[in-house]
Amino acid sequence: MQDFLSRREVILLIFNVLFIFIVSRISPIFATPLNFQVLMTGMAMEAVILVPMVMLLVGGKFDLSVDGVVCMSGVITGTLLMAGQPMLVAIGGGLASGLAIGLFNGVAVTKFRMNPLMTTLGTWWVAQGIAYGMTQGLSPHRFSKEFISIGMVNIFDLTIPIWYMVVAVIVGIFVLSKTRFGYHIYATGGDREAARLHGVKVDKVTIICYLLVATAAVFTGVVYGARLNSTVPNAVNGLNLRVIAGAVIGGCSLDGGEGTVIGGILGLFFMTMLGNASIIMGISPYWQQVVLGAVVLAAVAFDAISKSRLPGR
Repeated sequence: MQDFLSRREVILLIFNVLFIFIVSRISPIFATPLNFQVLMTGMAMEAVILVPMVMLLVGGKFDLSVDGVVCMSGVITGTLLMAGQPMLVAIGGGLASGLAIGLFNGVAVTKFRMNPLMTTLGTWWVAQGIAYGMTQGLSPHRFSKEFISIGMVNIFDLTIPIWYMVVAVIVGIFVLSKTRFGYHIYATGGDREAARLHGVKVDKVTIICYLLVATAAVFTGVVYGARLNSTVPNAVNGLNLRVIAGAVIGGCSLDGGEGTVIGGILGLFFMTMLGNASIIMGISPYWQQVVLGAVVLAAVAFDAISKSRLPGR
């Protein structure tokens, strides 16, 4: 029982419930079904990206190029749509561009041993620059109803991004906890060389994780374009850092080998609630940044203290 209560996911779940209870006493608007639907819709596509990002973090790597891939793939998709290309061809063009970035990241980090921080920072700049360069201040817009429905359809009174999130989370939990590939991800992040000696194709595992992150980023760019009815080169700002921060709060270690999709989702949910509650209570968005930063620092400090108490540390 003590081990169960000490798990990061359980602690976060209890903390989230207490946060909802306390804030709802201060502002009854916070706990209304309408506000929670707004909150869940706002975090849905970030959660879609969080799932493969957790896999990548568990595998011992990270990716800072996500924001650029979201914007670039959205702009390329929108440009092709405006050029009269069929919707599947346009989305395929955006997907190809995103996968090219993901493949480059994976190969550069594994085969050429390039630093993942500088590599993915560089590809973020490249992708973001392509998005701005292609638009030249005039973003593709006014798409067909068929394309718009990708991001705007309601199913059982819930916006479709929420359903995308549900599917992604279920698949992510299954892959990490029930499949051989999930086991290989944990092994790769836990001890890359030991995993290699036991027959795990660690480079292949890492490259696949980078490709999964890129795929989720492309999908997010398409959905945002559909919801905005315009693919703008600055569709997201800081999404990547929020996703990584949510994963770290949820128990993912930047050293690899630790973390779960459930923990990451709970961490991202807490960050989203914090931002939502701040808006409802009229707190300046500038101070919101301070609070979020403090929460991330607290999570990292918690990890450091926990690891320092382990035997042999």
